Amino acid sequence: MRASRRAPTPRAARRASRPRATEKRAHTRVRRVAARAKRDDSLAEITPEALKKQLFASKDLWSTDVHAVMCRHCDGANAAKYWLQYMPMRNRAEVIRLMLELAQAPHAVEVVGYLAWPKVKPTTPFGKTPSLVDIDGCANDVSHETAIIRYLGRELGLDGKNSFEQARVDELFMQYWFTIRNGGSTHDGQLYSARALKDATREDVECARFQETHRVNDLSVPARSAQALRVFEEILERNGNSRLVGESLTYVDLALFETLFELAEEDLVPDFATRLDLPRCGEFLTAVAREPPIDRYLKSATRIPRYERPTYSYIGGRYCAVP
Repeated sequence: MRASRRAPTPRAARRASRPRATEKRAHTRVRRVAARAKRDDSLAEITPEALKKQLFASKDLWSTDVHAVMCRHCDGANAAKYWLQYMPMRNRAEVIRLMLELAQAPHAVEVVGYLAWPKVKPTTPFGKTPSLVDIDGCANDVSHETAIIRYLGRELGLDGKNSFEQARVDELFMQYWFTIRNGGSTHDGQLYSARALKDATREDVECARFQETHRVNDLSVPARSAQALRVFEEILERNGNSRLVGESLTYVDLALFETLFELAEEDLVPDFATRLDLPRCGEFLTAVAREPPIDRYLKSATRIPRYERPTYSYIGGRYCAVP
């Protein structure tokens, strides 16, 4: 009489239920195919010049229907190491683009017009943009501006040379984020507004330092804006090398640069260095703009045009005239 078979132990049952090596490899292949498909390689490639012409013809962001890809530092979208997805505006993607351009990283910019956005929105992690699409070949995206900036900071070596510099870069970026970027809610708010600085008085410019001011205060928006910039003015003065941290450019340098470049536009405060008593910030702006990759990007058609609030109508600017 044959002995009855012993019931498998829990460990043996778990082992038996695991997929075999060949099954695991097949599963990995499926995931990678899906990941490549998530980067929409079927999108038409658009030249920067054609995109610029199309955006100005649309008049404003709300009327844009473009959905195409621009390739930078690579021969076609399939050769892109990074894939940035965003609407046709600078806004929350501009620091990210400056980082990619400074590093001359092979990347694609998927431009999603406002009218094309409803179809793309459900495919993003949180229904928001920008996103860095499929960062690992396994269909994993990184969304939210700050997360993308920190991720690329590590990837591209723009986050500091050692642990102390990395902490300092992160610290200053958070200071920038909660003041100049109005806590991430807007580029033009109650804590910082380039437009408000057009009307800054001497009293606003000479207000108390940020470090000496309570969070709840009755300062004007121009005063708060000048105060926010003065924090970085003092750091640059102490460092004396047109860098906020260490000897090399980091992502917080690029964040401040983007802010100052916009502030210096002719329709805002082109003489901000003298008018707002920010000479070090003025020197910093000039120094970073002279970095060859940054200089090429600023003067190229690949940079998305500016827009004005609240209409989000496209307008001209330095190196980006209305065609």
